[in-house]
Amino acid sequence: MIRTAGVLTAAALAAALLTGCSGTSGDSGNGDGPVTLTYWDFMDPSQSNPRSAALKQNIENFEKDNPNIHVQLSTVSFGDMIGRLPQAAAAGQTPDVVKMFAPVVPQIAAAQVYEPLPEEAKKITDWLRPVDKLAGKDGKQVAVPYDYRTCTLYYNDKILKKIGATVPTTWDEVANVAGKAAAAGFTGFGTGFSGVDNSAIISTFFDCFMSEVGQNISGQDGKASFATDKGKEFADFLVKLKKAGGMAPSVVGDQTSTVTDGLQNGTAAMAVLGTERIVTLKKTNPDIKWTTLPKASNGSNKGSTFGWTLGIGAGTKHADAAWKFIEYMTGPKAGAVMASGGDIPTRAATFKAPFFSTPEAKTVRDVSKFVKDHSEPHTYPENWIAISGGLANAGQELYLNNRSADEFMKAAQDAANK
Repeated sequence: MIRTAGVLTAAALAAALLTGCSGTSGDSGNGDGPVTLTYWDFMDPSQSNPRSAALKQNIENFEKDNPNIHVQLSTVSFGDMIGRLPQAAAAGQTPDVVKMFAPVVPQIAAAQVYEPLPEEAKKITDWLRPVDKLAGKDGKQVAVPYDYRTCTLYYNDKILKKIGATVPTTWDEVANVAGKAAAAGFTGFGTGFSGVDNSAIISTFFDCFMSEVGQNISGQDGKASFATDKGKEFADFLVKLKKAGGMAPSVVGDQTSTVTDGLQNGTAAMAVLGTERIVTLKKTNPDIKWTTLPKASNGSNKGSTFGWTLGIGAGTKHADAAWKFIEYMTGPKAGAVMASGGDIPTRAATFKAPFFSTPEAKTVRDVSKFVKDHSEPHTYPENWIAISGGLANAGQELYLNNRSADEFMKAAQDAANK
């Protein structure tokens, strides 16, 4: 049975820290007695969407296969996780299992949130992408990939046909098409400069764009160093988009959910979001199509590989049970269920499951190949959250006060390096 604690409030967190987040038993999960694993996830398994349903089913299946291990899930937003996990670690009350966005793993590892993965983790050798980047400063691996994703260009085929536009293949073309769509009463290009969820929408877009142009986000000293001629193409696009009228007036407060809603309800012509939304968007609005990222003028159309990860919380009393849960959730059985919700599994063995031979799995197989062919993983700096916040603030200034591309890049970089 999934024990769902719901979204944690500050009061609930305080209570959790006092009562203990690492379960109700000191047993290790080896069959000596019942264990309750505490698990923080940003997804709510009670919601009626394919990804939530897959999470709910996987936890129920895990508990059925492991009757001595119960999973107590707390739904915590990504933005709240960033602040609360270091607090919990400092109090010695980290959850047993931590789900975390890959770009933030180095920063969370530096806050001593993780327990190094056990030796058993090295026995898994069929990861579809290298896992060595999911490590702390000491080089010890602290997390494994839960899903893979990259950026893709979503577009509303009906809107583009209505305005007589073809699918853009360069960023200049995106700005032009967005302007035409806006003139016809639509949001031309959905993005957002909101700080909610640590500015995930603009920072993810930026991450993929920097991969396209081959620009390192930070130097060897860990400081942000993306305000270069190559990196500036990202800001140039944003300026052109604004001048074309392709941004919605709400862009300063828009976030991933609002942009996704715009695609679903047919008010947005285009957007760059993660591939994990392909299955859901195809189901909710058949007019939504997806394609490769537009090509950068001085680069490629290959973005970054990212996604969510699972790790063991520091100081857990249930390390064996926690690893058993992580191994299950990233393994073939759970991976096949997860894929039914649109997430891309991370291990080769998963794709041997019967589900992947069915017509229903075609989209997931296509997306997996897309991620492989059109993205590359890279190491993230420990100040990723500061970079994300700097990008959001600089974007607000660009839109509200007509800042130039140079001003955008300098402001975002300076904010990250404070």
